[in-house]
Amino acid sequence: MNYKSTNEIEAFSFKDCRITGFEVEEDCITLVLEALIIKKENSQNTNYTDSYAGTTTARFIKGKITDGVKDGYKYYDANDVLINEVPDHKLSEEEIEKIPKQCENAYLYFLNKNDNEKEDGMLSYSLGIEFEDESEGTVSDSYCLNILFEKAVFEWDRYMNRVQYDWND
Repeated sequence: MNYKSTNEIEAFSFKDCRITGFEVEEDCITLVLEALIIKKENSQNTNYTDSYAGTTTARFIKGKITDGVKDGYKYYDANDVLINEVPDHKLSEEEIEKIPKQCENAYLYFLNKNDNEKEDGMLSYSLGIEFEDESEGTVSDSYCLNILFEKAVFEWDRYMNRVQYDWND
């Protein structure tokens, strides 16, 4: 890989990011990502502007998934009347083990640092994963997985286009 960024998670944007591979091994979590945005402040950004990376491999060294939640939701009608409410669901270990196998083409919509500092030097982050309902083209289930890891290494071979922002967003 031509570019390697270590522990610079805040120097990436996951706005358009899709997961094309997700593996959990004994001492490493690996994500293969498409449409990852490398922010201009990233030490590896030679374009000096926010740019899309080509296929990116993100490895979380000594990583493990500690817990997870399937996000609940509230469904309202056009008059803002609550029709249905589903609470968050804490995932069992068996449910967590199944998620990586289902993540191909899911969105990774955030990777946020958790506030709780770990005394053993491990970093604590949350992954926001959102699935698309292929039959309707809408968003369906979303999950939040908490991970612990020692080091995050992102690697990619090339840059794609620079990001064109819609300033009305």
